[in-house]
Amino acid sequence: MSLAPKFLVNFSSISMNASSAIDALQQIATHGYAEGLVHETWLDAVVAREKKFPTGLPTPIPVAIPHTDSAHVKGDGIGFFRLSTPVSFGEMGSVDEVIPVAIVIPLLITDPEEQVDLLMAVIGAVQDEPFVSQLMSARSLIEVAALFVKKGL
Repeated sequence: MSLAPKFLVNFSSISMNASSAIDALQQIATHGYAEGLVHETWLDAVVAREKKFPTGLPTPIPVAIPHTDSAHVKGDGIGFFRLSTPVSFGEMGSVDEVIPVAIVIPLLITDPEEQVDLLMAVIGAVQDEPFVSQLMSARSLIEVAALFVKKGL
């Protein structure tokens, strides 16, 4: 990747209260709209994509990595939303399995050719149990940002 999207402190929260995956995505969309990062079509597009291609990963601390087509995105970056209570996301690669996700890492990508590389980099990072454990115990978004930078994201 030439211009890899980087972690966005302004597209993050360490204490999101959500009742479901849809609620979490709605709250994430609200952050994205407020920061001018996504178009008004983003929420519908990301929800539709989650239904067809779920992004929940059954890592030791389950993570979801929602993303959608670049047409719905205004700026590049990686968000971070730690849930106060896990919510069920569909499991990546499965049709009907769900997993209780504790962290949502939405990807915003304006160049479609960057999507696979960034997705693979983030999947690799969240498979690193110490990294995700540190994300879970971080007390501020500054700490989270430092962890992402250290990880090269």
